[in-house]
Amino acid sequence: MKATINVLLTALMFSAFSTSHKTDPVKKDKIDNLNKSGYAYSVNVSKINSKYSEIACATFRKKLVIVSSKKIGALGNGVDPLTNEPYTDLFCTDIKAYGELSQPLLFSRVLNTKANEGQVSFSPDEHTIYYTRSERSNTLNYKLYKAELEKNSYGNWTNETELPISNDNYSIENPHVTKDGKYLYFSSNMKGGYGGFDIYKAKIFKDGSIGEPRNLGQTINTSEDEKYPHTAKNGNELFFSSKGHNSIGGYDIFISTISNSKYKSPRNLGYSINSDKDEIAFVFVDNKKGVFSSNKDNTKNAFNLYRFQSRELYNELRGIVISEKEKILPNSIVILLDNEGNEIERQITNKDATYNFKIKPYKDYQIKVLKDGYEDYTLSFESDEKELKAILKLLAK
Repeated sequence: MKATINVLLTALMFSAFSTSHKTDPVKKDKIDNLNKSGYAYSVNVSKINSKYSEIACATFRKKLVIVSSKKIGALGNGVDPLTNEPYTDLFCTDIKAYGELSQPLLFSRVLNTKANEGQVSFSPDEHTIYYTRSERSNTLNYKLYKAELEKNSYGNWTNETELPISNDNYSIENPHVTKDGKYLYFSSNMKGGYGGFDIYKAKIFKDGSIGEPRNLGQTINTSEDEKYPHTAKNGNELFFSSKGHNSIGGYDIFISTISNSKYKSPRNLGYSINSDKDEIAFVFVDNKKGVFSSNKDNTKNAFNLYRFQSRELYNELRGIVISEKEKILPNSIVILLDNEGNEIERQITNKDATYNFKIKPYKDYQIKVLKDGYEDYTLSFESDEKELKAILKLLAK
């Protein structure tokens, strides 16, 4: 005979505040009705922005690498007729305290060419770079390359190789290597997708080559464009930009929780980040701080860099442990576990048999109860933005 657990959900919602995102470039740490990310964000416009676009890529040796059309020198690099901006190059900037950025310098005279340089990403040891480039003859078509950092050099990239996945018939964009170095995410408009650009994932082999790409599926991809994949350093969250998923307008930035290698329904980051224009290239520089790009405050639709600090939000899981005869059961062991069964915290109920845990919204958890003379029980549940109250009723052995 199995133990029974009754789970009661209380309607204790997070306080929700509306926040303007049109006129004030400094966004306060507030939680609005659209924000279902599980984080609150403080946002500041970066001081390094120029009249041209600045788009974040990745970090390298504690610097931020960006793609920009800004010109170095009097002549610059020519003008792309599709964007009416100079052809893009790679730049890097020092990351100061609180995520502030120094004035950018050219990243690599080896990798920067007369073509359009696109997004880049690095292996965890920073010895391999994956980068994209479109030639002037077809600036809409980016191809994927990799190069290796010469040993003991500061930035001499060698063995440049175009990866076989590249093709003249479709574009490969926005490469992103996961923190463990096992997978490469990217966006592409190759055939077989759900429409426009989709996000794909491919295994990275020990030699740096990549395996067969796998479309992330219709939970992530829509008939609209999905681009700029970026996984958080915890490896359990995918951030990306999409014109679908009921975006406010243009590209919005979304988050999807990764649970048992599956992607959960995307959630909007809210008005502190998103607007009715385009928000793209959301990149963490550490566990809490990062940058993204948006054209919301630029009359010419050029992309400016914004820096953010995130704060994790928590809800409360609380309840009581009782017997099937509704007798309270003090000194019960209540264990909170993640979705993979790893212990997060344990408590022993006191004389009133109650317990209390802080949990993150939109996460999968398990709660396990141990009590001498009673059957063990494990319950799996998914949290949301509400507080949870669980009355745990155990059966005697």
